[in-house]
Amino acid sequence: MKRGRLSRAILGAGLVTVLTLSMGGAALAQGGIDDLQRQIDQAEREKSRINEELGDLGGQQSSLQGRRGDLDASLEGLDSEIADKIRELNRLQDRLPGAQEALSAAESRVSAATAEVQSLQERVHRAESSRAELLAEVRASERELDTARQEIGQIANQAYKQGGVSSDLAFMLGLSDSSLPDAVGLADQAMRIQNNRISSVSQTRATDVNAEVRLAAVEAEIRDLRAEAEKALDREKQARDEASRAKRALDGMVTDTSRLTDELKAQRPKIQAQIDANRAAQDQVNRQIAQRQRALTAQSSRQSDLQRQHSEAVAEAERKRRAAEEAARKARQAAAAADRAAARRAQDAADRADRAAVAAERRARQAEQQAGSSGWGLQMPISTYLTSGFGWRATPAGTFDYGGAGGYVHTGIDFGGGCGVPIKAAAAGEVWNADWAVWSSGNRVVISHGVVNGRALATKYHHMTRSTVSPGQQVRRGQVIGYTGSTGNSTGCHLHFETILDGQAIDPLGLL
Repeated sequence: MKRGRLSRAILGAGLVTVLTLSMGGAALAQGGIDDLQRQIDQAEREKSRINEELGDLGGQQSSLQGRRGDLDASLEGLDSEIADKIRELNRLQDRLPGAQEALSAAESRVSAATAEVQSLQERVHRAESSRAELLAEVRASERELDTARQEIGQIANQAYKQGGVSSDLAFMLGLSDSSLPDAVGLADQAMRIQNNRISSVSQTRATDVNAEVRLAAVEAEIRDLRAEAEKALDREKQARDEASRAKRALDGMVTDTSRLTDELKAQRPKIQAQIDANRAAQDQVNRQIAQRQRALTAQSSRQSDLQRQHSEAVAEAERKRRAAEEAARKARQAAAAADRAAARRAQDAADRADRAAVAAERRARQAEQQAGSSGWGLQMPISTYLTSGFGWRATPAGTFDYGGAGGYVHTGIDFGGGCGVPIKAAAAGEVWNADWAVWSSGNRVVISHGVVNGRALATKYHHMTRSTVSPGQQVRRGQVIGYTGSTGNSTGCHLHFETILDGQAIDPLGLL
């Protein structure tokens, strides 16, 4: 039975080694595959994030483009309005010379009409002066005519009364006394002269009256002309005023149009600045979009590479799995082929182990009988049987061979008895450690017993299911400090017990 168990243990150890290696390789391969899958998922999340950013940037780009269209339309409308105002200003400015010319012509006509009115006024004044002179001449002629008539009347009256010519008449006619005989004839002659004089004066008076009438007619005509001239002057003044108002209105329109044109031109830089700012924002968004697209392309390329690596890793893992299965199959075949040869060696080792165990058990019983008088004050830590002694031994089947030599120095002794058996302190002391030990010890407790027989003494208890003490705690001899288990590098529940003198592990059976 022992030989069969040993053969199966050796075979199991070989298979475990092969399976461990294959599982370890598979685990490593699976870890690499999982890591690649995580990287692929991360790349996919990064692509989703970049796509979301591209969506946001696309919205910003559309908004900026719409705003750009509005600004371009505003600028185009402003330019069109400026062009209309400039054309209107040009038309108004083209009308200015005509308006100025019309105003100048109206002012010239007003000046001419004014001059004509003044000329007619002067003619009226001259006519009135001539009329006054003619009137004076007519009145003088009338007086002369009246005088001549009076003189003729006197001459006739004297001649009638005196029957001759009076001395006054003779004197008037320039007659001497010797000429008086001819006085009657001369009187007749004087009468004729006076009549001629009266006729001449009357004719002159008639001429003057006719001249006065003509002068009055001319004066009336001049007054009519002056009235017409004044009316014409009023009309020309009105025309001049209308031309002046039209000129002022045109000047105002030119000024207003020029001002509006300047205001519209002043708005253009503002709109252009907004367009420039919009263009800069669009360029920034376009750069960000290009950057995100490059990042998206890089992520897609990286994801493709990762997916390719993932596929290759899966294929490689599958290849290794098949290779491991093939290696395990060959290992099983090799183990089966070597089972008979190994069985003999295993049986020999088992026999030696059995003999050593029997001897160790015998020594343990002897030591237990002498526990009170060993001189070190130690008792058995557990009330079970000894399964492995101190010193060199083959690596137990199912445990890890750290050195790879197939065996090692066992620095303590092992007690069997199953799981959960109480473990007691071999002597009173202070708990140094109550923890999980790295490497092979599992749950362990280390107790310092101080200086005994001039040497530092400590004991160790390994592979516990659990401990019941804590570091720094004082324990008494025989106090339960834990329970047997199979933690650490172990194939079954047992207690590994060590004794340390001056830091050196020695066979516990020599101290118990």
